[in-house]
Amino acid sequence: MSRKVRIRLNGRVVEALEGATILDVARNEGIYIPTLCYSPLLRPLENCRLCVVHVTGERQYKAACSTPVAQDMEIITESEELQKTRKLLLELLLDTHYGDCVAPCTLTCPANVDIQGYLALIRHGEYREAVRLIKEKIPMPAVIGRVCPHPCETVCRRLLVDEAVNINHCKRFVADYEMSSGQRILPNVPRHSGHYVAVIGGGPAGLSAAYYLRGLGHAVTIYEEREELGGMLRYGIPEYRLPKKVLNWEIEGILSLGVEVRKGVRWGKDFTLDDLMRDGHEVIFLAIGAWAARKLGVVGEDLAGVTRGVDFLEQIAKTGRMERVKGKRLAVIGGGNVAIDAARSALRMGAREVSILYRRSRNEMPASHEEIEAAEKEGVNIHYLLAPTGIMEGNGSAIKVECIRMELGKPDASGRRRPIPVEGSQTVREVDEVISAIGQYSQIPDPESDIFMSQLPVTRWNTIGGDPRSMHTGKGTVFAGGDLFRGPSTVVAALADGRKAAYSIDRYFQFGKVESEPLHFNISKGDLDSIDQEPFSVMKTISRESMPELDATQRVQGFQEVELGLSEDQVKREAARCLECGCSAAFDCRLRELMNEFQVDWRDQPSKKIHYQRVAAVDVHPHIALDPNKCIRCERCNVACAVFQCSDAIVLKEWPRFNERCVECGLCVDLCPTGALMERRDGRVVHRLDWRTVETHCVHCGCGCRVDLKVKGERLIWISDGYEGPPNWASTCERGRFGTYDSLWFGERLTSPMVRTKGRLKEVTWDEALAAVIEGFSRAREQHGAQSIAALASPVASNEALYLLQRWMRSVQKSNNIDFPGRQQREKMLTLLEPFRNLKGANFCMEDISRAQAIFLLGDDVETTAPVVATMVRRASRKRIPVWRIATGSDTLTSFATVAVEAPQSSWNEILWQIAEAVARGMGIPQSRLREAGFSPVASDAASGGPNVALAAKIEAIQQGFGEARSVAFLMTDSLMNQEETARAAEAFLKMAWVTDRLDAGQGGGILSLTPTVNSSGALLMGISPGRLPGFVPLSDAAGAKRCADAWQTDAIPDQPGQGMEEFLKSRKTKALYLQNAASLWRAEPEQWKKLLKKIDFLVIQDDIPSPAVDLAEVVLPSAAFGEQGGSVFNQERRFLEIREAFPPAGKALPDWEIMKALMVLEKTKVPVDLEEIRAEICSAAPELADNFQHS
Repeated sequence: MSRKVRIRLNGRVVEALEGATILDVARNEGIYIPTLCYSPLLRPLENCRLCVVHVTGERQYKAACSTPVAQDMEIITESEELQKTRKLLLELLLDTHYGDCVAPCTLTCPANVDIQGYLALIRHGEYREAVRLIKEKIPMPAVIGRVCPHPCETVCRRLLVDEAVNINHCKRFVADYEMSSGQRILPNVPRHSGHYVAVIGGGPAGLSAAYYLRGLGHAVTIYEEREELGGMLRYGIPEYRLPKKVLNWEIEGILSLGVEVRKGVRWGKDFTLDDLMRDGHEVIFLAIGAWAARKLGVVGEDLAGVTRGVDFLEQIAKTGRMERVKGKRLAVIGGGNVAIDAARSALRMGAREVSILYRRSRNEMPASHEEIEAAEKEGVNIHYLLAPTGIMEGNGSAIKVECIRMELGKPDASGRRRPIPVEGSQTVREVDEVISAIGQYSQIPDPESDIFMSQLPVTRWNTIGGDPRSMHTGKGTVFAGGDLFRGPSTVVAALADGRKAAYSIDRYFQFGKVESEPLHFNISKGDLDSIDQEPFSVMKTISRESMPELDATQRVQGFQEVELGLSEDQVKREAARCLECGCSAAFDCRLRELMNEFQVDWRDQPSKKIHYQRVAAVDVHPHIALDPNKCIRCERCNVACAVFQCSDAIVLKEWPRFNERCVECGLCVDLCPTGALMERRDGRVVHRLDWRTVETHCVHCGCGCRVDLKVKGERLIWISDGYEGPPNWASTCERGRFGTYDSLWFGERLTSPMVRTKGRLKEVTWDEALAAVIEGFSRAREQHGAQSIAALASPVASNEALYLLQRWMRSVQKSNNIDFPGRQQREKMLTLLEPFRNLKGANFCMEDISRAQAIFLLGDDVETTAPVVATMVRRASRKRIPVWRIATGSDTLTSFATVAVEAPQSSWNEILWQIAEAVARGMGIPQSRLREAGFSPVASDAASGGPNVALAAKIEAIQQGFGEARSVAFLMTDSLMNQEETARAAEAFLKMAWVTDRLDAGQGGGILSLTPTVNSSGALLMGISPGRLPGFVPLSDAAGAKRCADAWQTDAIPDQPGQGMEEFLKSRKTKALYLQNAASLWRAEPEQWKKLLKKIDFLVIQDDIPSPAVDLAEVVLPSAAFGEQGGSVFNQERRFLEIREAFPPAGKALPDWEIMKALMVLEKTKVPVDLEEIRAEICSAAPELADNFQHS
């Protein structure tokens, strides 16, 4: 036992185990030391040096990850100098890192919407998930998809290839998809927090704040001056751009979260801020917009024929009429969207001629270029570099507008070139009406109307000042946003302000202080001018999808929406044009996390390390994407592959390179602290900030590894190894790591129940499908007897589903014809192991392999059957643990074997007897113990063809190893039970384990049989066997049969053993078959299964994916896939493992156990209603399993 030492850690005396590292001790004491290259799975690497600490008496800082503590050591982990050193080290690391944390489109978007993410989801048809992702940042995507000026598209790097991605119209498509479905995507509102917020103004900023505040559980009341909510969205944007039905849909969704509304009340007239505070509102968010029009500042602007642009648009919005402009000539002064909207609306109201007068050039015009082009197509005349200098009454009702030509000088404060009058260029234009639209401002109550106004920071532009990140005004608990805060701006900026304010308000409620949304560090390859242009020059050009529109002549006839929306084919093609500039590791990148922690400045880094052609040459792994420009040479991947995974598949020189030894476990991806190594996943979403992690267990082999499903909304995005714990201790394999993702993202699925009618499968309801199953099985039983019915279960199905299936077969169908593929091998193996269950090494687990002093393998298929066990064996070998192997030939494990015996399977039994005899002789084990175990004398050398010197030497080496090892792990596979000769070898193997007495599990000794399917043990324990009941109880056990009959509330269950799989499938007497997981069987042996299943008159298939077997079925029942359902399994260790639901099933698919429950309910059979009740019944029928289920 290690002795303890006393150290002083940050001035505090601490006891620690001698030899423990400073980092270990600090973590045990709850003291944080930053690390980057450190991993508990690996030896200390010391490459990043971020964990440096000051040790008294040492001239240099010491790495905490590798420095052991010693008696009286004094350590300082935190100081200003240490922080400076760590920050410098990070900046040096950054010098070698080239990439984009986040795509430029997202950075440019005022709301920072994950554009790359939702385009990826659109590519795969995940429209609802795309909406869900968008709504994390903006709550009104259908609105913003119509009115956003999309600054994101101006920085799209696709511009360096051809044209920018049509981002905004892709957003509109998915928002319209949600709207047309009628199924709103809204946040789940948590329990009321007890906090109350008043929002003044029902425009975009106010609505956004209300949406996000309700999503956080806070009560919200909106105070709105006008008759309806929406602000400028309703009264300032015409119907042809934003239909009211779209706006109403969005607003109704927000209000459905429980937002209260008071309409027709005006701040400063009907209430003050103090009034709201007295009414119980703890926080106020000001979002009244900008409704007052700025004056032209010229003589005559108050004449009767001059109208403010916002007033003009509001009147049309309210009444739908503007009779006075019919047949008239109009001049619209201004260049923003209000001016354009007023001009286009005037044409629709029957104006004879509409001209826009703008004092700058087209390039400086603030209106979006699409709106300018649309106005021109519709017949609006736009006169650039022309400014009004006066307005006068003309002849009759006419108005004369005096104008002067302008020329552009140097840029002003807005960044646009300042217009300068051209002397002597005055002109006069005669019109009937003038619409002034040069800008708006907010009408804020004065201190006489609301005394609180004297405290608020009002700017000279009549906006409310404050922090642009938290939206806090700096006074009390008052926040502001939208046009009131920033002046007339965009709808997307107002929506972003509302969200930012909601976040800050929530933090105030939680912690009593205002905190803004975190600002995450970003590194960029540069803007469109500074980025390396060469990679874009070789990309294939793809035309941008154009928005279908009404013909210009149709548009001006009314206010019908002009833009008709992209089609589904168009939007998928457009989303596929995205270059995926942002890093997929952006929000779980450890390097970026540390940059945030140490407040390292953002930077553009346009100088790459490695030419893009060289990157393409090395980025060839089928499942792992390599970007050497992001590599910081921490070496975690290389060391993990060599020391933990023991595949030696990564060579690290300038950057990681994979060789042919890679087993695709994905460990390097999990350990990479940057985006240098990532899953190669087409369409993977970049944004990881708030992904859910669902802990579950893999179902792809008998190991049942703990894995973490990373879920966004209702979609699996990626998978990581679980944690350093049982059963797999942070190891994974290709099937669990990458296979699940591929099957769920790219595989076809069965999504609706189907019944064959007139020779063709047709989609039906669940009740109709299950009724067809009942009818078909009842008909077969009535006409041919219970022996004509059979069920072939899946060893991947949950315990609960398997239990209900055999219960249905036995209690309702009265048949014991129940089996699952691989049952005979597993049952034989468990039967063989049964006498050893009372030995101390019988309950051997995978984790015990690491403690074994020697490992003995029997069989050819350890790697393919249980890849993680093979990794554990390799790891043990690297630690110089002897590994002995008997197999027919060499494979990936051969080079790790200390002694590898390669021989035909027919000789394995004899070889094992020779080894047993030699070990017994060397260990002094009496011959009587060999005879007791059933060993008989081995044939002589002469009888077996003469001495085998090489084999004798290997047997001697194994014998010596047994003498030196106090514990031996005996590992074999279920496949040994397929043939009689290998089954005898397996039996001899177990006898040797007993004879040699090396089964001390505490020391790593024991027996483990490896099985290729996750729940083959569970299937047997649930009673999926023609001769066994739940609990692995023989059918002949009267007490066990009575327990089952009592639990199932049936008089009796059939007592004669049924037929196994081979018998009932080949028997022509089998008329009805219930088949689970047909696809996997068909893939393995298509011709055989086609021949067998064709004989069945009534075939029911329950599966999650289609296969040709479906074409033979009378009824198809779609089952939930892995990740879509809960339940449990027993892995090859007979360890009880929970399988958890992470996202809902595809289409109308149901969890496997729910299908069986629904079937029995329809038959009027009393059945447990949920997993908890099913498990309780299992424990009643098989009390020996109670410990497993009751501790679940």
